[in-house]
Amino acid sequence: MTNIITDNGQMYTIPGFWSTTGAVIAGSAVQSASEISCAFVAKPLIKEIQKTSQSCDNKVLRSAINDAFSIAALKKNGVEILDLKERPTGLKRIFKNKSYAEVRKKLNIALNKTLPKFMRNSFYGRMIVKANQINLENGNNVAYIFKDKKIAINIDKSGASAFHEIGHAINHNQSKLWSGVQKLRLPALLGVGLVSITGLLKRKKLDGEQPVNGFDKATTFVKNNVGKLVLALFVPILGEELMATYRGNKIAKKLLPSNMFAKVKKVNRLGAASYIFTALMAAFTAVASSKTRDKLAKPEPLK
Repeated sequence: MTNIITDNGQMYTIPGFWSTTGAVIAGSAVQSASEISCAFVAKPLIKEIQKTSQSCDNKVLRSAINDAFSIAALKKNGVEILDLKERPTGLKRIFKNKSYAEVRKKLNIALNKTLPKFMRNSFYGRMIVKANQINLENGNNVAYIFKDKKIAINIDKSGASAFHEIGHAINHNQSKLWSGVQKLRLPALLGVGLVSITGLLKRKKLDGEQPVNGFDKATTFVKNNVGKLVLALFVPILGEELMATYRGNKIAKKLLPSNMFAKVKKVNRLGAASYIFTALMAAFTAVASSKTRDKLAKPEPLK
């Protein structure tokens, strides 16, 4: 064990390797448990989004989505909607399977582009792509895939979310400001991970204990402000999501009867709520895991 001395001359022993490792593992377990609870909360939100969307007149909704795409003039930007309809069965499978296969191929290519090059077409990469594909096909998720300019959505199951995704496409292709904000998404999420890990691994300083160098000072700042920093990193993500909703709602209002537009707004509010909840839970889990680690492996005063 290593000893430290605070400004008032008090000496402490720092917990050893095994005590610290156990505390870090316990902190990780707290974080994992919180993330699992997020999944349980997200599931009812997804079901409500699907239920609300499917209560809309599908024919009217499809027509409005096509008109919204035209009004937004996204075709000239190279954007395409991939309508992930159910796999054809019976005779339809023989005559319409080509269209089904073409859409799936485009989706697979688009999802592959979201992965780092070293992961593409690897076993792990294919597993990630397959999982995302299944979620999109089942209507459990919708997405504007920035890398390939594709709006991937099962309109039959989650069509009311299409206007929000059209909003993302407008942000990406027709606004330098919001396109720039979109580029902050990945760095922000990586930053959330880095801040959370720092909060978990870093020991909290004792009262009167001074940082030993610049790196120690920086990581101490992160440790002491882990929750606030996680929330701050989510700001650009939430801002761009809300702008996409604003743009999508603005177009949908012109094209849909008032009762269906109300349902689109409800779906988008639920989507926004899921992002806000994710941000709050990410901050909570980062703080909870950090405090768990500190409680289980704290320096002890020497008499």
